[in-house]
Amino acid sequence: MDFSLLRSQRGWVSLPIIALLLMVATVSVHYQERVQASYQWRGQLNEVEVNQQIWKDFQQTWIVSPNFTSAKASSCFGFCELKNNSLESTWYNKEGLSLGYRWESYQSLPDESDHSQVFHRLCATQNQQRYRCWWWREKRQVSSGWVSASD
Repeated sequence: MDFSLLRSQRGWVSLPIIALLLMVATVSVHYQERVQASYQWRGQLNEVEVNQQIWKDFQQTWIVSPNFTSAKASSCFGFCELKNNSLESTWYNKEGLSLGYRWESYQSLPDESDHSQVFHRLCATQNQQRYRCWWWREKRQVSSGWVSASD
């Protein structure tokens, strides 16, 4: 066997192997990037689902059968500003996640017929910027929605 021929072509045999290894490495890196992006997406999706679950739990606890006697009487004319954090309490769901909330009531001034009405407002927040609020008049829910608190 003539080994001088193999020695002279050693570089030619190695170049295709190196090219193949580079191609496999590139494909592997792209695959790993896609897998990582998929995990990040799933993590973000899970975070959104957990965030939605805490609101569902809160509504189940507070809105389905509200306990109007536990509302604090408003110290303001009407309802107090949402930015007043001293009026806020903390509620925890069974997973230990929390929401700040305010459960207030006030009685309107009597009208001409000496009749006043009782109003309730329940607002919950995760960040003291956006609040999910529910309003009742005479123990009947009249509205709900998101409110942004401003300075």
